[in-house]
Amino acid sequence: MTVNLKRLAGWALIVGTIVAAFGYLAANLLAPGSGDEVFRYHLWPLFEGIAVGGNVIIALGLPVILTFAGRAPKLHVVGYAGIFAALVMLNIGEGVIEGFVKPYLVDHGGIPTEQPPSGFAVFEGVALLCLLVGAICLSIAVLRARTLPWWIGVALFVSCLLGALGLPGRWFILPDDVFFAALFAIGVHAVRGRSEVATASVVESAAV
Repeated sequence: MTVNLKRLAGWALIVGTIVAAFGYLAANLLAPGSGDEVFRYHLWPLFEGIAVGGNVIIALGLPVILTFAGRAPKLHVVGYAGIFAALVMLNIGEGVIEGFVKPYLVDHGGIPTEQPPSGFAVFEGVALLCLLVGAICLSIAVLRARTLPWWIGVALFVSCLLGALGLPGRWFILPDDVFFAALFAIGVHAVRGRSEVATASVVESAAV
């Protein structure tokens, strides 16, 4: 990946995380009520659509993570693959259902309360597993490679921990925001060309 492509991918992470975070925050903080009532909010599809668009931009810039592999290339690849799969399956795929299908259903007979469609629970389970494995592997990779600040790796791990805790009420979006902050920081370092400098220092240290 050339320097220009790295910076372009870095900008994609920066712009994507800002757009996605704004969409999620606006939808969940401004929508009145709770449960299925939030889908009746007239701006819900707009904000969720913005969030989905932001996630698409993130997916386009996500490969820049691999340029920071340093001494942990395999962990970076596993981390990238897991996060990319979860991003496509959950944030984009299920995001379309949350943003457009459910608001339509709630005004046309209501959202079914019976068992979800066959196989959907498996789909979600696989996506969540990909997210868990991907975020943990990338967290460890960042700490081992030392091509990015250590706190980015910690933030990725903390986002998994907060997600597993299942925060109540509107706090449930906090893990996503922490995760987006970590990706935003990676984008900033990619734009600044930090990977070349950090990798060079690692190589010099290994040679000594």
